[in-house]
Amino acid sequence: MRKFEILVIGRNVDIHETVLRLINKNEAWQATGALTDEESCRLCKEKDYDMVLLGSGIEEESENKLREYFQSINPNLPIVQHYGGGSGLLYCEIMQVIEKLKGINES
Repeated sequence: MRKFEILVIGRNVDIHETVLRLINKNEAWQATGALTDEESCRLCKEKDYDMVLLGSGIEEESENKLREYFQSINPNLPIVQHYGGGSGLLYCEIMQVIEKLKGINES
């Protein structure tokens, strides 16, 4: 079974590790983490992700540059802002993207 690939970008190491752990607990999902803009861009060039999850703490200028860069590589790549709020919210954010992608692929 192919896993849903998620690039998780954050700035706070402890929160970032928790988000990665929560995502990777789901057998259908695979999270890869990045703490810097450079690492994020490199990872996105090396692998096709199904989604990018932007964590809190990313400065507005960095977020705008990252969004622009990811869209230049893949204009259809979903980019979701994750503000925290626990595992339930994280699950819902990811599932919204998955359901949307399923709808696109079925049409």
